[in-house]
Amino acid sequence: MSLVIAEDLSKCYGKIVAVDGLSLKVKEGSIMGLIGPNGAGKTTAIKMILGLMKPDEGHVEVFGQNPWDNSNVRSQIGVVYEKPFFPANEKVLNYLERVCRVFGVDESRALEVLKLVDLMEAYDRDIKALSAGMLQKFAIAHAIIHEPKFVIADEITSNLDPKARSSLLDLILQLRKDQKVTFLLSSHILPELSRVCDSVVIINKGKVFASGNLMELYEKFTARTIRVSTDKTTELAEAIKRLPYLEKVETNSQGISVKMAKEGSDRVYEDILRLAREIKAKILGMETRSASLEELYRLVVDSGGQ
Repeated sequence: MSLVIAEDLSKCYGKIVAVDGLSLKVKEGSIMGLIGPNGAGKTTAIKMILGLMKPDEGHVEVFGQNPWDNSNVRSQIGVVYEKPFFPANEKVLNYLERVCRVFGVDESRALEVLKLVDLMEAYDRDIKALSAGMLQKFAIAHAIIHEPKFVIADEITSNLDPKARSSLLDLILQLRKDQKVTFLLSSHILPELSRVCDSVVIINKGKVFASGNLMELYEKFTARTIRVSTDKTTELAEAIKRLPYLEKVETNSQGISVKMAKEGSDRVYEDILRLAREIKAKILGMETRSASLEELYRLVVDSGGQ
């Protein structure tokens, strides 16, 4: 079941086309990544999904309803903004208890969400005293206080160090597992996202270049790379370059990097071993290396999504 269905969404600011024919589906129980550089149209797309902005063209449904000016839809969504703003001098717990009253939920939920996001140690601190990583966890606590089924997080890992980003993504995985929350994560910071996302939508200049399951996209767009370590790096690399189905062969401090075309070849290991025997080179190791999410994004954009 899809919680969100967006079809051919477009939005312009004067002559600037922010979103151009964007379509996506967010499945219930999934974590989807909305990936693209700053200015790609991610935030505008999110505003249309939230019902904060009306599309110029296209159609969007959230929980089977049009979200535009629809309080029933918004009451089921939690939002973590790129630059969350909270009253600096409020105490962490006091503020969340006040939010509970606004949403009409029991104030005990404030302590419950602080435990969920591992912020109990900070319950009596001023919000201004929270570190960047703690503030993002606090923003998630604020977003889930009314037990939404769906959370949208815009650039949630921006301005965080790698350790804080990893901790935050662990929290998202936990909330999906234990609280059955569906997530849409918008980001231009990619290293860790492949660890949590079931699927991605790659967007650039307002257009969707590719979308789907990460493994399917890797198979479609990435070439397979094999690293070969040997006692005759230069000689074996020159021999390998003669194989007709390879895209690139390079040498580096780790040995030989062999990049195959998308379709690859089932013969590559056999051929490399044969060439090594011919020049009496000793193979010290061979391993397949998968492309990173950054490399996948670059390949998709460079290919125009084709």
